Amino acid sequence: MLRRGLFKKEMDPDASDYTSSMEEDIRIFKAVVQINAAHVQMLEKCEIIEKSEKNKIIRALSELYEKGVEALDLRPELEDIHMAVEEYVNKKAGKKVGGKLHTAKSRNDQVSTAIRMALREEVLELQEALIELINELVVLASKHKETIMPGYTHLQIAQPTTLAHYLNSYSQAFSRDLKRLNEDYGTINYCPLGACALAGTSFSIDRKLTSELLGFDEIVENTIDAVGSRDFALQTMSSLAIMMSNLSRLAQEIILWSSTEFDTIEVPDELASTSSIMPQKKNPVVAEIARAKASRSIGELISGLNIVKSLPQSYSLDLQELTPSLWSAVDQSKTSLKVMKKFVRCIEAKPERMRKLAKKGFSTATELADALAKWTEVPFRESHEIVGRMISQALENGKELEDLSLEDLQAASQDAIGKRVELSEKRFRESLDLKSCIESKGKLGEPAPESVKKELSKLEELTKKYKKILEKRKKILSEKSARLFESKENK
Repeated sequence: MLRRGLFKKEMDPDASDYTSSMEEDIRIFKAVVQINAAHVQMLEKCEIIEKSEKNKIIRALSELYEKGVEALDLRPELEDIHMAVEEYVNKKAGKKVGGKLHTAKSRNDQVSTAIRMALREEVLELQEALIELINELVVLASKHKETIMPGYTHLQIAQPTTLAHYLNSYSQAFSRDLKRLNEDYGTINYCPLGACALAGTSFSIDRKLTSELLGFDEIVENTIDAVGSRDFALQTMSSLAIMMSNLSRLAQEIILWSSTEFDTIEVPDELASTSSIMPQKKNPVVAEIARAKASRSIGELISGLNIVKSLPQSYSLDLQELTPSLWSAVDQSKTSLKVMKKFVRCIEAKPERMRKLAKKGFSTATELADALAKWTEVPFRESHEIVGRMISQALENGKELEDLSLEDLQAASQDAIGKRVELSEKRFRESLDLKSCIESKGKLGEPAPESVKKELSKLEELTKKYKKILEKRKKILSEKSARLFESKENK
């Protein structure tokens, strides 16, 4: 179709298959049809084509939009979806009319526009899925504001916290992912259409009109940048890689916590598998796949960066190879969010086991050191040494947290600094008590139930805020799409 002017020979079939993007282009089919509809609306408004010509093309495009991509001839020699759509319009409206569809337009600006349109809808879906995951975490955390568990650093028991406080740490991370995706939408929603191949056109087109018809917020002004940039895709892939890294950490916790050694949660049957040989096994395979898909998402970002980094400015067909990586990253993220939301909804915590581990690990040691620094004249560095000495002696003697006495502390103090500390029995016991330790930490972001409750309220307000934003954007896009084919009945 395109080769008849310049070339004397048809493209080699292997080369045609090799360079064709037809299979991947199915993803942008609807966007391509919408772009063509907006473009011919603009051409008629700018008196570049006749109204009757516009109506014939719009009728063909509307029919195609309703029938779907199955109505197209997707043979590889047409190269891509853009030419397949044009061929369809030529058959329906006639070549003399259909041949005007591509006036003042290139595949270069069209494909960039189509990717942005398809991606912005995917980003809205991703935000919605992320909001649902955060909401499930909030629901689970609300049930466990007083469920005591050990907090870890270096995967070693560190200080007591609550399951709600721990879950909120993930919700906070995911809320930043939500914010990033919200910002990505703003970056994506710039319209490149009208840039043509790279230098614009001498036709008197109206780029602002097509941008508005397609629901864009702004225009990519420089025509070279409009066709050659894919940083909007890389930015989104970066956000998804970060989000998937956060999701992978949650998956890793689930895998660890459901192990026999931790045994602090129960993996739901419907999200687990068993062994083909070992009948007792309950494997957290969904979490394992989520962990692996995070690696794939990161790999797609690296692939995209490597494709773009050495390209000269403007359009090269190399950019075609970035798009499958983009959609792969999107799909990995969407499916992972969907199943991990179900995981959070169905998971069962084991409060008694969590509390037992918190006791076992001397997790209140820091609180005791703080008490010495607060209520005696011992500086913190010395109190740290005293408590460390007391725990060392307890371990040697096979003592647990509840076995420790004030006498043990004073003996350790005498040994460490040469004198006995003057701390009351009441304050000693409060410092070692898991519940008292947590309740003493009620400031912003700390694990006390009241503090956690405030944090949960903020998270609920945050998700409501972003839900309103995405619903507004979805409504705008839906309304714009519906209006594109309004003139199809005009004769």
